[in-house]
Amino acid sequence: MVGLLVAVAFAVDLDAAITSLLDANLSLTILAIILVQGQIVLSAYRWHFTTQRLGRPLPIGRAISEYYLASLLNMVLPGGVGGDAVRATREGKAREGAADKAYGVAASAVILERLAGQVAFFMVAAVGIACWPLLLEDTLPVGTGWLLAAPPLILGALALLAWVGTRLAPRPLANWLKTLGPSIRKAWLTDGAWLIQGALSFAIALLYIAVFALASAAIGAPLGLLAAAALIPLVLLTMLVPISIGGFGLREGAAAALWPLAGFAGSDGLAAALLYGVVSIVGALPGALLLLKRSSAASSRA
Repeated sequence: MVGLLVAVAFAVDLDAAITSLLDANLSLTILAIILVQGQIVLSAYRWHFTTQRLGRPLPIGRAISEYYLASLLNMVLPGGVGGDAVRATREGKAREGAADKAYGVAASAVILERLAGQVAFFMVAAVGIACWPLLLEDTLPVGTGWLLAAPPLILGALALLAWVGTRLAPRPLANWLKTLGPSIRKAWLTDGAWLIQGALSFAIALLYIAVFALASAAIGAPLGLLAAAALIPLVLLTMLVPISIGGFGLREGAAAALWPLAGFAGSDGLAAALLYGVVSIVGALPGALLLLKRSSAASSRA
C-alpha cells in the first residue's frame, strides 16, 4: 500500500494534493460521512433480508452493528474482505444448533449479500462506460475492457470450481457447495426477492458513487453528473483487487490517472481518493464501538 501511494505521489503534484486536502470543504466532507451511514445501513438491511430468505433471520439491530464493524475492518485489513470473514464467523458463532450448519448458512448469507452488491455495481459501471463517448472526448483508458470483463469471467471460474468442489472436495465443503444453487434461488430470485435485492444493491452502489463525488467536490474538483458516472465506478472497481489495505494506493492511482479526463489535475484525483478513504473510515468508526464493547465484556468475564 505504501509503495503504491509513494509511486502515485511521485507521478503528480503532491504539494497541490496536500493543499487541496487541507482546504477541503468541511460541509461537503460531513455530508459524505453522513451518506456513508446510509450505505452501511442499507447494506446491513440487504444482509438481514438475505438471511431471512435463507430461513435464518438476523435481527436488524445486530445486522447493522455487525456491518459497521465489518466495514471498518474491511478498510483497515489487507484484502478488503477480512471484515466480511469476521462477520460470517461471528454470526455463525451466534447461531444455536448444529455448528456446521450454522456456519454454512452464515457464510452463504454473507457471500450472497456481497455478491448481489458486486453484480449491481458492475452493471452501474458498465452503463457508465457505455455512455463514455457521450461524456468525454478521450478514448477509454487501456485495460478498461478487461476490467469490466473480469467479473463475469471470475464468476464463471468460481462456478466451475464450485462444480468441481461438489465432487472432489471434503464432504463438509462439498455439501455446503451443493447448497449454493438453492440458496441463490431463495435469496435472489423467488417470490420477488430480485426486486428488493436489486433496489437495495443499486441504491448502495449509487451511494458509493455519491460519496466519492462529494469528496472530489470538497477538494475543489466537482465532477459533473455524467462524468462522475463514467469515472468513479472505474476507480472504485480497482478496490476489488485484493493487494492493498482498504483500496489505498490502487484507488489513488486510478483517480490520478482518470481525473485529467474530466479537466482536472492528477493531484485533484489523488486528493479526492485520499479524502474518500478517510471519509469511509470515519463513517465506519461506529464499528469501533462494537469492538470496544466486546473487548470490555471479555475483560469483565476474565
